[in-house]
Amino acid sequence: MSSRLWMILILAIALTGCDSTDVAPADELLVVEAFLFAGESVDDIKLSRVISLNSDETVPAAVNDAVVTLSKGATIYSLVSTGTDGIYTYPGSDLVVEAGDVFELVIETDGAIIRAETQVPIAPAGTTISVSEVVVPELEIGAGPGQGPRQNPGALREFFQSEENAISVTWDNDVGDAYFVAIRTPEAENPDFILPEFIRDRFGGIEIITQPTTANFFDIRLFSLEVIGEYTATVYRINQEYVDLYLNREQDSRDLNEPPTNIVGGLGVFSAFSRQEVRFELVRE
Repeated sequence: MSSRLWMILILAIALTGCDSTDVAPADELLVVEAFLFAGESVDDIKLSRVISLNSDETVPAAVNDAVVTLSKGATIYSLVSTGTDGIYTYPGSDLVVEAGDVFELVIETDGAIIRAETQVPIAPAGTTISVSEVVVPELEIGAGPGQGPRQNPGALREFFQSEENAISVTWDNDVGDAYFVAIRTPEAENPDFILPEFIRDRFGGIEIITQPTTANFFDIRLFSLEVIGEYTATVYRINQEYVDLYLNREQDSRDLNEPPTNIVGGLGVFSAFSRQEVRFELVRE
């Protein structure tokens, strides 16, 4: 799962079960999940209708017929619907998202105009990784005593769980800005799994995407990694509007009237991210 999709799913949890009487009837209220990434194309604008707490629906209804534009300065860019899932993208190559840019998002639907604004943060600086290569011990299982080397699976487990073998990602953060880290697993048609299946199931390795943090480091524990190969650790600088909505996802829906939002005339979030990447590799002994 990409970090973008993960963010959308997390925020959908925060936005799904809510009522609002201040902006519009709940079944008419537009939910905006819009993200811009510095240096990347614009393809993460999602529109849907909020689900009322009184509704039996479990999946928000996608909005595919809105008029959506992005503005940077005096230049206006028209987005197009993909036709499914409420996703809107910019089809051209002339829209460049850069640090410091201020964007306005305007959505026209059912006679209503919804607006939001965000600024692209500057990229993280000084991102480093403690080691660029980790040698993974082999697990050799013999047929029985006297039939060749046999490594204790417990020793291998200890190697992966030891804090001493953790890989540290660090970055500059003297002013306490918010960040999150995404660790992307190598993609391969036939992945070279680190552990045999009977042990791998116990570890349950996952792709790592952290919660927002104002720290300047993240320790990658080896037991969360599953395959041999090159990994990418991406540090994202994030805006406060994203942090606020992320933290809101764990509120009790019985106490939730309206989640934090920077969408004028709707709900959701319009935010931007900048990133810096480092890489490390797991190799066999």
